[in-house]
Amino acid sequence: MKKLLVSLLSLATLQLSAQTYEYKVDLNKTTNDQLSVELKVPTLKQKNLYFHLPAMVPGTYSVYNFGRFVSDFKAFDQEGAELSVEHPDVNTWKIINAKTAAKITYKVDDTWDTDKGNVIFEPAGTNIDKDVFVFNNHGIFGYFKKYEKLPYKIEVDRPEGFFGGTGMKRTGGDADTDIFETDSYNSLVDNPILFSAPDTAMFQIGETSILIQTYSPTGRVKSKDLTADIKPILEAQREYLGGKLPVDHYVFLLFLNKEGGMYLSGSAGALEHSYSSFYCLFEGEAAGISQTIRDVAAHEFFHIVTPLNIHSKEIHDFDFIKPEMSKHLWLYEGGTEYAAQHVQVKQQLIPVQQFFAAMGQKIRQAEGFKKDLSFTEMSKTCLDENKSEYSNVYLKGALINMCLDMELRKLSKGTYGTQNLMNDLSKKYGINKPFKDKCLFKEIGKITGYKKEMKAFFANYVAGIEALPIERLMKDFGVDYKEKGTISELSIFGFNINSGVTFNFEKKLIELKPNGIDPFGKDILGLKGGDLLYKWQGKELTMQTLDPILGQYQMSAKKGLDLSITVLRKNAAGKYEEKELKGALRKVPIEVEHVLLLNDKASPEQVSLRKAWLGDYLSE
Repeated sequence: MKKLLVSLLSLATLQLSAQTYEYKVDLNKTTNDQLSVELKVPTLKQKNLYFHLPAMVPGTYSVYNFGRFVSDFKAFDQEGAELSVEHPDVNTWKIINAKTAAKITYKVDDTWDTDKGNVIFEPAGTNIDKDVFVFNNHGIFGYFKKYEKLPYKIEVDRPEGFFGGTGMKRTGGDADTDIFETDSYNSLVDNPILFSAPDTAMFQIGETSILIQTYSPTGRVKSKDLTADIKPILEAQREYLGGKLPVDHYVFLLFLNKEGGMYLSGSAGALEHSYSSFYCLFEGEAAGISQTIRDVAAHEFFHIVTPLNIHSKEIHDFDFIKPEMSKHLWLYEGGTEYAAQHVQVKQQLIPVQQFFAAMGQKIRQAEGFKKDLSFTEMSKTCLDENKSEYSNVYLKGALINMCLDMELRKLSKGTYGTQNLMNDLSKKYGINKPFKDKCLFKEIGKITGYKKEMKAFFANYVAGIEALPIERLMKDFGVDYKEKGTISELSIFGFNINSGVTFNFEKKLIELKPNGIDPFGKDILGLKGGDLLYKWQGKELTMQTLDPILGQYQMSAKKGLDLSITVLRKNAAGKYEEKELKGALRKVPIEVEHVLLLNDKASPEQVSLRKAWLGDYLSE
């Protein structure tokens, strides 16, 4: 019986292996930013097989067509004879007479360093470099049509000194090899890998183990330094979510571009996953990028709630070739962005004035988007005709959730808000139980017990185009809303970088407008209209360096930072002369639209609601 049991187990193991995608890549053998990929084909016994790389992946909301980075695609039978392959579209390869298919080989190009159009946002792309490799797995590995649910085994040969950071399970390997395994293509896509020289930090948040891996080209930023920025926000989020995080492990993967460098897409940022998030930011002093790390990490980490635990069938059964969008971006991105701001004020990480300033800025910025387009319609069409409206999910999307939170608090006399709603939705649905897109509004009405009120709220402000009732709600919570007002705000540049500058074509430099200079720029730095920006913190500004220098500076700007600007200014003879101007960053009074201020004369009822909404907040 014992021998028979061993035989049966061996047979089961062989059968499981035959139904597994087994990939191999070797990071030591790359040429011209290309990586060779080999796949042992699962035993599928189909006459023809259709192999895909995705057109789009969850979280990006852009069609990128990753198949365009594949070349030299070949299929072989067990004897090594090459099989006939057709390439009907950019993301598909059809293997003819595929019943004998045993192996596939192809090459993939680096998406970070390419001359192809439709540049891929770096946190969703791939980087193939001798010092660091970024595996967003959808850009390297594919799947056969109708067989996305088969398990995957990824074997990676790497330089011996490298470490592969990922949320995926490492099941084997040695000093220069990693073997990762996961249960489906969806899971593989959901687990990026960062290969580089090891710089890691680990800590616990309750029952959740946290790993930070950082690639800093000069070594200026260390994972252990970033722990001080990330750990407090995670502790705050744990309390915000009821004392326990919904994941047992989580990985922060950070790629920092060297100072003065720029990403090909023109944007820094991050992309969320269920058990990890991938960041593409700029290198600088760890203390200088702390608030950026905190803000971005707060948003991305909150995606463990939605869409990990709360999502529709469109996300649960994602179609990588012809994706169908959910109409609930107000929840996935807007809800996450609001929670990332709300947690910081409620858990006393920032003063209430900073929270109001952030929400006021979102109101102002949301003014630039279509007012006659409902949020549900924008969500369904954000891949095509309303692609330019997508970024409003972080603005009006967050404001929708703020208003929903306040509406629920008001209805429940402070006892129930979006924190409770997210917890209840997570319990009802969860990782493996999606909701029906068309039913979510009704379900929220049932869960909260406010069917009539929730039906009206979503019909008016999410599925409809009525203006959000921000002024009315703020009044109920003892907060003054002013259409125009003066706020104290940190002046980062000394001038309005959007409307306060023009371009001097003769000198090919940015020129300051007289009416674009703020009090800090005028009274402290001594900027004048007509000044040309020549150097910033000692670094020369050119068309090539302008964005990375100012972008990196903006990330590190904080109160008290010493700023040095060298301008070219005309003298009495009309000739340009260099003039260095210096000053420490400070807050200045600025007149803006849509201002939120604490009402010091609020009634006890208003104060009670405000405390229920914002907690025992700090005040400047």
